[in-house]
Amino acid sequence: MVDLQPLFFRFTLATTTTLIFGQSIGSKNDQKDDFAENFDFASMISALRSRLVDFYWAYKPLRYTLACKNVKEYADGFVDRALGESEKCAGKDNEGRYAFVEDLYHELQDPVLVRDQLVNVLLAGRDTTACLLSWTFFLLVRHPKTLSRLREEIQSVMGDEKHLTKSLIQRMPFLKGVLNETLRLYPPIPINVRFAKRATWLPRGGGLDGSSPLLIRRGLGVGFPVYYMHRRRDLYGEDAMEYRPERWEGQELADIGWGYLPFHGGHRLCLG
Repeated sequence: MVDLQPLFFRFTLATTTTLIFGQSIGSKNDQKDDFAENFDFASMISALRSRLVDFYWAYKPLRYTLACKNVKEYADGFVDRALGESEKCAGKDNEGRYAFVEDLYHELQDPVLVRDQLVNVLLAGRDTTACLLSWTFFLLVRHPKTLSRLREEIQSVMGDEKHLTKSLIQRMPFLKGVLNETLRLYPPIPINVRFAKRATWLPRGGGLDGSSPLLIRRGLGVGFPVYYMHRRRDLYGEDAMEYRPERWEGQELADIGWGYLPFHGGHRLCLG
């Protein structure tokens, strides 16, 4: 038995840092483990602090402060490098190299703001993708027929190709169905909260039977569990609790709309 999840987290850390920093953290072996450990710890404590809402400040262990400092210093190094390289290579061909940090700096012109945005993107891009991969493999080994069909599709599309490209992936509809179904049953953000900027109302949820309109006062937090919504039988049928990627084929879920929110939606769509 092999625990794949730690490998997936290393993989997504490498791919995400390559995109946003222009260099994979995996190529800096002396800092890789230190950064990953501090990033994971800071993420865990931040999640715990969020549960305290307005009293988040009451829980701030020393190790959390040091971990945040380490993550910020690491990101600061890439911001400084991006500034130096953009000035040195202005007007020159970058030979196909792309780093999100450079575009972000040109847009914001504020090193601290750029650093904070990079850490935000890193958190969104790394954890959500690693969790998706973990749950996908968890489900595939328990559904051998689905795994076999997926393998056949990949082999058919890839042929003798050795490198996977975006155009090849677009020719794998069953792969998309497998990932969609995994995200349906195990969304990376299973529950979230939004706060009302002004007084409003929901069409249902009030009254003794929950069918009357419900007043939402300004500043009130409204939680919504996507995990449960994705398992509603009135949206996904009587087999809503079952893993069935075939449901994404054809027109069965063509009009699902806001009934499928693995990364939520609107202006606060998850960056992952």
